[in-house]
Order: sequence, then C-alpha cells, then structure tokens
Amino acid sequence: MNLRTLAFAGMALAFSCAAYPGVVAAQGRAPQQLTIFTGPQGGSWYAMGGGLARIFQEAGVRTSSEVGGGISNLVVVSNGRGEMGFTMSVVPPAAAQGQAPFRQPITNLRAVGTIGPNHVHIVVAADSGVTSLAELRGRAFASQPVGNVTTEAFRLALQAAGMTEDDLQLTRGGQGYGASQMKDRRIVGFTATTLTPSPAFLDVSQSLDVRFLPIDGDLRTRMRQLNPGFRDGEIPAGTYRGQTAAVPTVVTDQLIFVRAEMSEAEGYWIARTLAENLAKLRAIHVSLANLQLADFAQTSGMEFHPGVARYWREAGVLR
Repeated sequence: MNLRTLAFAGMALAFSCAAYPGVVAAQGRAPQQLTIFTGPQGGSWYAMGGGLARIFQEAGVRTSSEVGGGISNLVVVSNGRGEMGFTMSVVPPAAAQGQAPFRQPITNLRAVGTIGPNHVHIVVAADSGVTSLAELRGRAFASQPVGNVTTEAFRLALQAAGMTEDDLQLTRGGQGYGASQMKDRRIVGFTATTLTPSPAFLDVSQSLDVRFLPIDGDLRTRMRQLNPGFRDGEIPAGTYRGQTAAVPTVVTDQLIFVRAEMSEAEGYWIARTLAENLAKLRAIHVSLANLQLADFAQTSGMEFHPGVARYWREAGVLR
C-alpha cells in the first residue's frame, strides 16, 4: 500500500468518525489528558498511580499522577481538578449522602473497576484476655487519624457493636505507630484497613503472640447495613504468625473512579486500554499480581461509568 493510499484511508476513517459519532462511541475515544489522584508518597496507591499513568501514556494520552487520599480524592475529582482517582468502596456511600467528613453530597463520580480488597484488621495481644470487639471497652487502643478510611471503618465497627470511640482509651497514628505502641505494651491492640499481609501486622505478630478479632454474624450484617461499601471477607489462615485459622472480617474494595461527566466513549476507551494491558497492570504492584479481568469488573459502593460498563459487558465479565 503506497503513501497516497494510506493517506486516503486515514481521511476516510476520520470522515466516517466525524459523520457518524456512533463509530467513535462504539470504538472508544482517548481523553485529551488524565490526571490521577492517588495516595501519599511511598504508599501503594502512589506506586499504582504511577504505573497506571505509564500505561495511559504509552497508549498516547498525556497523563500525570498526583498525591492524594481515599477521601480527598473524591472531592478534587468531583470538582474537576482531575479525571481519575483512587478510593475505597466504603467512602462513596458517605460522600453521596454528604456525611462527615464530607461537607456536602458528592454524586458525580462513577467506578472504573476494583483492584483488590482491603481487610479490616483488629489485632490485640493474645494475653490481653480480649476476644471480641465489645471487650475493648475501656482498654487502651490505637486507631488512625480522623478522616482516614481506617478511622471510619473502625468507627462503624464500634457502632455496630453498640459503642463509640469514647468507650475506649483511644490514641491515633499510622500502622507503624500502632505496631510500635503495641510492642511497647502501651496499648492492647490497634486497627487498620489494609492489604494482606500488612507489614505492620507482620511486624507485631513476629514480636508478640497476637489475636485477630473476628467481625462476623450480626456484627458483620450491621456493618454492611451502616455502609453498603463493605462486603464479607476473611483474613486467610496463616497470613500472620500464630494465625492458624481464617479470621472473618469485612473488606472494602480499592476502587478506581472517574467523573460522571466523562463521555461514554472516553470511559469505554479507559476500560479497553486497561483490559488490553492487564499484564502491565499486574506488574505495577505486588498486590495486583493475580488480578483477573473479572475481578476488575466488580464494584460496590459506586456504580460503573456507562462507557466502562459497556466495555465490561462486551468483554463478558459483567452481567
């Protein structure tokens, strides 16, 4: 095929897309640019965001990744400061209702897909005598800073058990803080909503005999009622030293989301690009190593973007 023929074919394709917008909608259209809000520097979301940016850049879209957080990302993307963000499935229901820490409802966000579950971990020293969430009443315990997803998950766990944070002697800090305080015997335990295995829980379980408190039965049902972004899960047996049996808990899925105002064609292009680069997606973080397309095409707490949903249906992974 000579250059003149190639040029004519390109003009014909451009004409068909301009004359028939349905052609573009069916095939997808690349966004002009993508800004992805992720997590703090050094965290898993920050690394994942950089990997996503490279995938989209290689597909021809100018893309950048920015630091962020699971709660703040919804605000900045909703306001149009970016096109894509990371969050957890427990956050969008609170945002849609304008519940704290959100000042007003946020309803213009839609899911792209799920990139794996974060498990609610509640660990205590084995010799503490604590065997249930209710038995934490009056005990020294560590959660995380206000506005963190862990903080909200633990607050809801306490609410489901008929308690509030005021019923505990509560301190706040990151996972490393909780592990350190527990090893120094300043607290009976700590909590984090995180990937498994978590380095902080690995650390403390190597230093102390520990017990992971279950979230099951009515407690788990009430947590799902309080926030539909939770779903049932478990910490697999053998994840941490001394944990010989699976621990029932709830999980909140890590979500990638976009603005609802994004065109259907652009949403379709994003889903197709991720599906076609699944091997590269798995390589950007160890937690994604076994990610399957059917896993990606699941969501809770936020409905899919129409263009994304159309691609997942065509790919046969969404019913």
